[in-house]
Amino acid sequence: MSFGGNQLDTYWDTNENSSLTQDEMQGMALEMNFSESTFLFEPTTKDCIIKVRIFTPGVEIPFAGHPTLGTAFVMKHKQILDSEKTTAWLQLGVGPIRVDFLEDDNIRMIQPNPTFENPIDDFKRVAEAVGLTMNDIDMDYPIQIVSTGFPYIIVPIKTLSALKKAEPVPSLFGTNLSNLTTKQVLIFCTETNFPDSHVHARMFAPEVGVVEDPATGSAAGPLGVYLEKYKVLKNHKLGEPINIEQGYEIKRPSKLVARVPYEGLTEVHVSGKVRLVAEGTFYLP
Repeated sequence: MSFGGNQLDTYWDTNENSSLTQDEMQGMALEMNFSESTFLFEPTTKDCIIKVRIFTPGVEIPFAGHPTLGTAFVMKHKQILDSEKTTAWLQLGVGPIRVDFLEDDNIRMIQPNPTFENPIDDFKRVAEAVGLTMNDIDMDYPIQIVSTGFPYIIVPIKTLSALKKAEPVPSLFGTNLSNLTTKQVLIFCTETNFPDSHVHARMFAPEVGVVEDPATGSAAGPLGVYLEKYKVLKNHKLGEPINIEQGYEIKRPSKLVARVPYEGLTEVHVSGKVRLVAEGTFYLP
């Protein structure tokens, strides 16, 4: 048996969570040391069924993709949400996020409308931060910060072999990227491991305690709208699924699907499968 995907631990008991301090939640996330941990609370926003706080091992963040999908799964599993419900709204730091329960353990989120910052001119400094050179960058497309709730530096790479040799240099994230609005970097190429994938991606975020992430739902949305905006994919029509493979370099193979359904790139859908791996009790010191 081989394991894959992006691990998530969800603390679902709202009564127990209401007594936790910020430092305790951060410490629990660091103790588990997954890319993210989520804590559920009673909602304060109308029409949302639950409030979700998300922590990396280093900081609390307002939005992340795979924790949104995973938390939605736990809500059904723990009967916080009626088993017959097919749609729910979660209260996140970026506002209400809609999730849809699809067939075959697939869950989809509707991410906030995308924003694009001006293209980044200094290819060299970005390449150095991820252990690559300018020769590895695909100059046919821009390096650009894109957000659908959380911003990422999207970096096109020429080949799969170049992408696989990337090695983030955490110290350079603080220096080379210091003038940018985010230091989370997603690199991608259109060469893939599998013929049914459209892109191969890797995401680095050492500044928030995640050197490399196995599957990044909040980056899949920005990547999807970037690919559509610049027509990167050949023989692909707007609205068709974009299959993203990620996590293979760290032995956590993952698949996410992004879809941009409308002209104007006004909405992006991201979906993936969620599975229960373990349940237990956390003993707080």
